[in-house]
Amino acid sequence: MSCRYPLAGASVSSIMRPLSTFIGSRDLVTKARSLMRQYNVRTLPVVNGGRLEGVVTQREIMKVTSTRSNVPVAGVMRPLEIIVSPSMDISVAAVQIIDLSLDEVPIVQSPSDRTVVGIIKIEDLLRKVVSEMKTQPTVGQFMVEKIVTCNEDDEITVAREMMESSKYSGLPVVRYDSSKHAQKVVGMLTRSDIIKSGVVRTAEESKKGRTSPKVKTVMRSPVITTTPNAQVKDVIEIMLRKDVKRLPVVDDGNLVGLISRIDIIKQICGR
Repeated sequence: MSCRYPLAGASVSSIMRPLSTFIGSRDLVTKARSLMRQYNVRTLPVVNGGRLEGVVTQREIMKVTSTRSNVPVAGVMRPLEIIVSPSMDISVAAVQIIDLSLDEVPIVQSPSDRTVVGIIKIEDLLRKVVSEMKTQPTVGQFMVEKIVTCNEDDEITVAREMMESSKYSGLPVVRYDSSKHAQKVVGMLTRSDIIKSGVVRTAEESKKGRTSPKVKTVMRSPVITTTPNAQVKDVIEIMLRKDVKRLPVVDDGNLVGLISRIDIIKQICGR
């Protein structure tokens, strides 16, 4: 299955970019964490001798206790059963990215030759959507209404566990406004924020008597938000310009949904 217009009709080679950041399977997870912080990437291809072995993402990194320094990437990486090649149609590649739940996917020469030749990022797909989009769908048509939130006074370990169980990589931080009976968005917390802050800890570490920092010490605030009536094209441009993955959707001061880059691609692909 492939996505409908505006992603159909061109090959991956037309939008892929060179691979600049990767890691080896024998390297330590601590190095992967450092590379993610340094280069602001959420996914690292695992490459040995120019050949793709798999990927390691922020989700796998956050499962490793921060005090453990001897864990190799091979012990946490994800193998890639789905292969994207330069000749593949962009619309087919977009479906692969959705199915893999990745922000970026390494490109290999062919299914039989896993030599890495580049990478395709979800922002490359979004730029293609913006340049080709003819209709003007609204955020309300694309947003997700059932979302997971956290509180600014929650411990980071609690928020991290919520991300893991829900498979969301970012959570709106809310505060209840009793006068308006509304959930007010006061911040955003993402896996990237937690990793960059250096407070990656597991529940096991907290049980040893260490206090986990609060969400409010790591969250980003103020928050970029949008409304249900905003145009998706405008939201994509904000995401690309500000390098954000998702925007809370607010109506009259109340959180009503969330729209993310992957949600937009899913809607276009009818997933």
